[in-house]
Amino acid sequence: PIIENSVYPTDIFFIVVSPITIIIAAILVMRHGTTGNHSIAWILFLAGSIVWYAADLTYYYNSEYVAENNQSYLVDYLYYSSYFLYFGFMVFYLRPRKNKISKKMIILGIIISASFIMPSLYFISQKPVDGNAETGINLVYPFLDSMVFVPAFVAVILFFRGEVNFLWITVTLGVICMAVADTVFLIERCLEVFSASSMANLFFAWKWILFGF
Repeated sequence: PIIENSVYPTDIFFIVVSPITIIIAAILVMRHGTTGNHSIAWILFLAGSIVWYAADLTYYYNSEYVAENNQSYLVDYLYYSSYFLYFGFMVFYLRPRKNKISKKMIILGIIISASFIMPSLYFISQKPVDGNAETGINLVYPFLDSMVFVPAFVAVILFFRGEVNFLWITVTLGVICMAVADTVFLIERCLEVFSASSMANLFFAWKWILFGF
């Protein structure tokens, strides 16, 4: 790395543990095949994990080797794609249980998901504007966090009703940790206080740990 002593334990953790989750997801894809809701769900989960890992590696590379004023938003586009893939995973996994899902559950999930949007939008609005592109990029994340949180919240309720198994709840909690981590990361980046010891990295770490279960 260009920056001496810039590799932190959390960086090593993400680089080492993430592929384990990808391998486990690949095994589940081979076990379930390529047809049916569960099969499509695990294919989307595998794709989401691979793309997120690629985004992480690109982020670390840019942090070490690319100039600070780099205007490429490839990392953000990769993270965006991961959110949609994870969202698709949860939708396909929940589809066979759609009769168990009520409108009240969805509405409550939407209301709670607003907690990811409002604080992020506030801190983004308080940050000095360096460019419309960067502001627009940052504005997308709160809505993506909210999007993945709603089906995750529904899945948690179904778990406590005995409708989904332990594997599903660990993945769901991992998705929730991802949304929380991304919200914390965005706020800390706006406040320019993000560091390797950030709470965001802790939640990101728990995301991969729970995915690995």
